Amino acid sequence: MEILVANSVGVDRDGYHMVHVPSRWSLGIKNFTNCGYYPWQLAYTSSLLKRDTPHNIRFLDGVLKGWDVDTYLQHAGEPDCLIMESSTRTIREDLRFAATLKENFGTRLIFTGQHPMSQPEEVLKIADHVCIGEYEFSVLDLVCGKEPKNIAGVFPNERRKLIDINLLPFPEDDDISRIDYHEPNCRYRQIQMYGSRGCPRRCNFCAAATLYYDELNWRPRDVDNIVKEIQTLSEKYPEMEGVFFDEEVHNIKKSFNISLAKGIRQAGLQNLKYEAMCEYASLDEEAMEEMRAAGYYKIRFGIETGSDRVAEKMTLGKKHDLGKLKTMVEFGKSIGMLFYGTISVGGLGSDKDEDQKTIDLVYDLAAKGWLDEIQVSINTPQPGTDFYNFCEQESLIPPSNDWQGFDGNGHVVVNYPHYPEEEIQASFRKALNAFDLGKGKAQEKIFAENTNAHIIPESKILILRCVRIWMIRLILENLYPKNKADVLGQDISLNDLKKISGLKDFYSYGSGFFSTESISLELMQKLKEKQYDLVLVPVANNHLDGFQNVLEVAQLIEPKNISLVYPEGRFEPFENLPINT
Repeated sequence: MEILVANSVGVDRDGYHMVHVPSRWSLGIKNFTNCGYYPWQLAYTSSLLKRDTPHNIRFLDGVLKGWDVDTYLQHAGEPDCLIMESSTRTIREDLRFAATLKENFGTRLIFTGQHPMSQPEEVLKIADHVCIGEYEFSVLDLVCGKEPKNIAGVFPNERRKLIDINLLPFPEDDDISRIDYHEPNCRYRQIQMYGSRGCPRRCNFCAAATLYYDELNWRPRDVDNIVKEIQTLSEKYPEMEGVFFDEEVHNIKKSFNISLAKGIRQAGLQNLKYEAMCEYASLDEEAMEEMRAAGYYKIRFGIETGSDRVAEKMTLGKKHDLGKLKTMVEFGKSIGMLFYGTISVGGLGSDKDEDQKTIDLVYDLAAKGWLDEIQVSINTPQPGTDFYNFCEQESLIPPSNDWQGFDGNGHVVVNYPHYPEEEIQASFRKALNAFDLGKGKAQEKIFAENTNAHIIPESKILILRCVRIWMIRLILENLYPKNKADVLGQDISLNDLKKISGLKDFYSYGSGFFSTESISLELMQKLKEKQYDLVLVPVANNHLDGFQNVLEVAQLIEPKNISLVYPEGRFEPFENLPINT
């Protein structure tokens, strides 16, 4: 039997590239060609089927490849069975893809993922089966021919009991290469791994808690098994620089983190760079020191909110402790750790004043140099979450089958009577600006020291706005008064930059991410005619993944020189660095 295991369609009919994030909310971005998140549970399913069945299993990822429905169909072949993971943001295109296979070849359709689990009746209008909860072994039972009504985890049956994750093989790394996935905010070439599964919390906006597990469920893998996987990957990929532990939460059990850190060191793997999604409330100095000694360089925290009232409404529980947060980041900075925080506005319990507390917290942490990177979202009630169920019960979501706005990426789908959409959007922008202002303040001294030596007076300079605004602002401020510089960026950038004295001219290419397709021929010709002495390309990582399109644009402008600018203000001539094409 020919079985296709497939991640979501990569590009929708409107030209938006999908960013597939199973536990929170997937989103669509124009001109985005950087695949960030490895579909870990689907990848485990693929490797499990390859190990335990005689069938021909193929794994395809439309998100990784950037395939629209038509292109995906060209690669799909004629499968007897399709196993597809989908989300709310991707469900429209995923069902269109699957329906075409079913119509053309009679393909049996097995759907899973956040949206099918939450809306099984909707999906079963096209699909043959929907698997719920931890679905790897439920899919295996279906493929092996067991009667669906007798399989736990196949809707409408109850989900299966939590699995022993140590029984799973290493996830898929044959049909796709795991190193091809690069989460944009990883500074090094890191492969995504999972040292644990589950979370003891039940935050009301998280699909993992309600759809995948729905009980106390955090389980670590055996340390020896994790270390073996790191060794296997580092041997297979010599270019690998580290690991990103991107599970729900990496550090619920202190003894596990200390044991894993020691296991990494004993195996001689501490030279790699490790990053992990953690909970600050469950961390302490001893664990952080052990992690730092093992090569951990950055920790990501779900800060979520600066408001105690919102934290209560979002059911953050013990996860929310701002005093502990500040203690941990201050200590971490003293031992050289970097920190990445995720926050949201517009969640349950929010209003303009409560979200302002989050904005103030972001500025304070960034200005002190405690917060290095940030992710800001509009808190979005994903179907299947407690947040969604509450909003539906209170009639806060307009009835609709259009799921395109459920992405947390600037869209507001909740109609609060006390907090209108325009105010939530304003809070979203203020949170981003607060980080930029705070980060700029923290970096201004070191940035100036590293920048001034590289400035050539009275040269024609163009800056590509491809990173956070704080970097662009510091570059402009440090060029001035010796130079003013032009900036090429998105429409929305102008309001943030027009008051900066170092800005000469601003050129807009519209919206979305940099790409050769986003720059019109007329605009490109105008930039060429400027005959720039130098084009500056600010970058956020060392390996340049995610910046290839930007560098291509820079080359097409045909300046005399191109230089990369790193977050500490360091300049590096482009021609001195290897670029992956």
